[in-house]
Amino acid sequence: MKRKTIAGLAALSAVLGAATAAGVITAKRKKQKQLASKDNKSLPPKRNIYFAGGGLAALSGAYYLIRDCKIAGDSIHIFEESENIGGAFNVGGDSETGYVCTSPKLLSVRNHANLMDMLSGLKSANIEDMSVKDEILNFMRANPIYENARIIDADGKAIDSGFGVTKPAVKRIKALLSAKDYMISEVSIAEFFEETPEFLTSNLWIILSTTYMLSAMSSAVELKHVINCLAGEMPELYTMKNALRAQFNLQETVISALKNYLEANNVNFATHCVVKDVDFETDTNRISAIHLDDNGTAKTFYLNKTDLLFITNGSVSECATIGDYNTPAPVSDEIPASASLWRRLSDKCDGFGNPDSFYDEDAASGIISFTVTSKSRTLLDAVNELTGNETGCSALTTFKTSPWGLTVSTMPQPYFDGQSDDVTVICCYGTSIDVPGKYIEKNMRHASGAELLFELVKFLGLEERWEEITADIINVIPCLMPYATASSLPYSDEEKPLAVKDKHTNLAFIGQFAKLGAGISYSSEYAVRTAREAAYRLTGSRKSSTPPPCAAAASYFKLFKALKK
Repeated sequence: MKRKTIAGLAALSAVLGAATAAGVITAKRKKQKQLASKDNKSLPPKRNIYFAGGGLAALSGAYYLIRDCKIAGDSIHIFEESENIGGAFNVGGDSETGYVCTSPKLLSVRNHANLMDMLSGLKSANIEDMSVKDEILNFMRANPIYENARIIDADGKAIDSGFGVTKPAVKRIKALLSAKDYMISEVSIAEFFEETPEFLTSNLWIILSTTYMLSAMSSAVELKHVINCLAGEMPELYTMKNALRAQFNLQETVISALKNYLEANNVNFATHCVVKDVDFETDTNRISAIHLDDNGTAKTFYLNKTDLLFITNGSVSECATIGDYNTPAPVSDEIPASASLWRRLSDKCDGFGNPDSFYDEDAASGIISFTVTSKSRTLLDAVNELTGNETGCSALTTFKTSPWGLTVSTMPQPYFDGQSDDVTVICCYGTSIDVPGKYIEKNMRHASGAELLFELVKFLGLEERWEEITADIINVIPCLMPYATASSLPYSDEEKPLAVKDKHTNLAFIGQFAKLGAGISYSSEYAVRTAREAAYRLTGSRKSSTPPPCAAAASYFKLFKALKK
């Protein structure tokens, strides 16, 4: 080869090599620029999930979003109107001024499957290296519930068997269980048993109504769901041996553990913060903005395509008030916040239910609870002597002749963290608060703590020991919950909104006023299940909540065999 040719090729090779190197550098810079652009501009905005309301349903929904749906906790925001997280589980007070407790809630392994599943994954706030579920079960193994006096008769004697249901009433119960839900949801229990009114004075009704906060004006479908869930346990209704309770109240057992879990996962809590309104786009069936009152400051959050909103549309503890030893619990003049939000949303679009069917001032939906705090065991021992119960092993005792449906519970002592060793607490409640008492000629809602205590003492047959008992009383605090049983009132098929109306929406309703198949709406289990199901559906999870237990043929056999006795 000629030198000139070789030199020319060498030059050409150098030029091509330089060009290639330049091309590699250019391509590398282009790729870096594309990556930078992707990091800064192309990534979707962070998903935010909002909860209107900070009760059990909201906390449960947040739990399942984190545990099962793999949502980062710092993207979850819970807005609560009051200063306390926990909703109907809220308690308060101390050993010096007295404690406040709403009606004591009992749990069940069989009928609280979703709640127990959640509690199995929560660390106890009271015992190290133990789940909340094991905390409760271990306490129950050591202190099994066995109620010796579920009902006290007119002579002060315990009724421990026999449900007192007539044959015609049994036929109506069979008709109730075979009816479709939509056929009887608008019918009250009193209307359904109009031809057999003796059912409403039976021992079965006394037990069911005072355990599940039913009144004659409650929906017949709620009674159907209660009986369905309890059919196989009917023989144990007197002893209540299938019930569960913790050493401490559920605020300090369940809510504290839930809050600890959520805080450890960086969930954001905002108290004194209420969702006032939302913007709903009817063409997309999606929420586009949330309007808040955050400690007196108006704020608006605009939702992107991946954001979600869970609304607790109604609360059984809404507008609760407390009195004291000398003063009845006053009637609140506040407008229920959750119902107001629900009403604004239902006005924007059909299919979101009707809060006016439940939040009616004239509706019989209130209960009165009163907590007796004493610096001795005098009253506690007197209750145990009458009932034959041991403290911590009893459940509920109802006085059959009480117009108020007066029910007393001697909970485990101590029942509150920080409760002094020499202080005892008893919780009582009534389900018929707009009629005079047997001994106090006032409607229950108008009675002071002292008057409520006097009614209890008279039923215990201890009026001659009144001065001895009251000498040790620290306080008797009545609590009025005007909407405690509102979720059980009659309603048409469209008056309770579905938990998730549309699979393409970003909105869910949770809690006692949401609709999700069968279940006892008053129960804690129902609140947890609506939240769990909504979390799965809105995030596209394939998981599903545990449905309520179905009553098998054997269960119905036990039911009707028990009713014949």
